[in-house]
Amino acid sequence: MTTEQYEAAYAPLVASLRRGGYEAPHEGWSAEMIAAHIVITNDSIADAAERVIAGESPDYDNARAIDEQVLMALASKARDLDGLVGEVERSAARLALDQERLTDNLGRTEIHVVIHSDGELVLNQPMPIGEFITVNAGAHLHAHREQLRILEPPCVVEPPESFEIYEMVLLFDNPVAPERDPKESAVLLRQHLGFFSQMYRGGYMKVAGPVRGWYTEPSVSGIGLYQTGSVEKTRSLAEDDPLVRVGDLTVEVVRWITAPDALSFAPWGS
Repeated sequence: MTTEQYEAAYAPLVASLRRGGYEAPHEGWSAEMIAAHIVITNDSIADAAERVIAGESPDYDNARAIDEQVLMALASKARDLDGLVGEVERSAARLALDQERLTDNLGRTEIHVVIHSDGELVLNQPMPIGEFITVNAGAHLHAHREQLRILEPPCVVEPPESFEIYEMVLLFDNPVAPERDPKESAVLLRQHLGFFSQMYRGGYMKVAGPVRGWYTEPSVSGIGLYQTGSVEKTRSLAEDDPLVRVGDLTVEVVRWITAPDALSFAPWGS
């Protein structure tokens, strides 16, 4: 896992913790104890990883991470769920960084792992430290996310009575676009941005920008949000973009609907 992927794995759990409002459990751990357990587990594994990086041969035992007195003490120290959320994010970032620091050889270094759960010994064997860090952000994290889900209050929202309607323009890279020399490409880019300026000033476009990390072909190069009242009108405007006219980009337009007053836009040039 990359550092970004590792930290992203925690996003659903962190979002749940930020919502709060958990019910008291009939039995088992509270939301605060679950969060504290994740923090202590992360820091304990990070301690082991950093000792491996330092050339030591550590062991791991989750006894402290499941000690309820230790969990309640950490929850009390953090004062509230917001404080615990910060600790979850900090400890996850620490582990992500340690995983990045582990070379392939170091990541294969085995440490002895002892894990107890519900009073039973469930693991007592060597495990590569790199694999252990990955499992921690996978099956382990998922299991505790499900624990939190049981304690979450119902979240039901009535749909709005009215909607705001926009047209979303997707600009796709044209895989058969002609090759251009850098000077011509630079001129076309400036004309493309000038077209956007015209759309803003004319009141047709609300916001636009490039897209990065699109993994399917053809790739989406950029997205623009228009509000003309008509998909056909928006398509006609978008197809007048200089990069579309010369065949470097192609256009798709869809209607996009959201709650009224959900978005606000700064005036062009502010």
